[in-house]
Amino acid sequence: MSDPSIEIRTRAMEFLKQQELSPDTQTRICLFLQGVKSINATILSRVEFQPMDWVPYKFLHSQCYKEVELTTLLGKSTTWSSNPLIFLAATQLNLSLWQETGAARYMGGMLKVDRNFYEYLALSHAFLSVIRILPLLSVQISLDTPFLSALKEIEEENGRQIQTQIRLLKDMAIELSLDEKENIIESQRQIVERLFLRLLDEITETRVAA
Repeated sequence: MSDPSIEIRTRAMEFLKQQELSPDTQTRICLFLQGVKSINATILSRVEFQPMDWVPYKFLHSQCYKEVELTTLLGKSTTWSSNPLIFLAATQLNLSLWQETGAARYMGGMLKVDRNFYEYLALSHAFLSVIRILPLLSVQISLDTPFLSALKEIEEENGRQIQTQIRLLKDMAIELSLDEKENIIESQRQIVERLFLRLLDEITETRVAA
């Protein structure tokens, strides 16, 4: 039995290889990434209002403001669609993003080094590591357009942040077994993978882009 995720990625690569990114495609990608980064920035903003060790505070503080900066940059670089159905589909996906990640449960109360915080870090790690557009593009496509340049900057920054997050996930002093940590990381990765594949599936469907 074929793997649906491979089929979707293959179709997305073929679709993105055959054309420059249309306003419809740019709009779908932009709104999804803005949804992801808005969740991350909202959760991370809580570190400003409570005591925290300097090293994790510095990393989370920097990541928060970088997410806001990149969200604004991407929006400015996007050639926006004039098709209202594109915005409707994007809104539905972003609603699923909030629901399926359970993002709201990471936004209340004080940040504590507990299972809930570890689950958030694993979710944030999945956002950074799973959602990658540039590897799906043809190597012959020039990245000097505003939109692709912004995507490149985002994915390069994600790569830098991933290294620090891996250390936090690995070395954090928390009452979780190794198996529990691995299960949390994999569970969050699967959630983000499903959402990202849904985005790719939808932007390659002609009925959505029409």
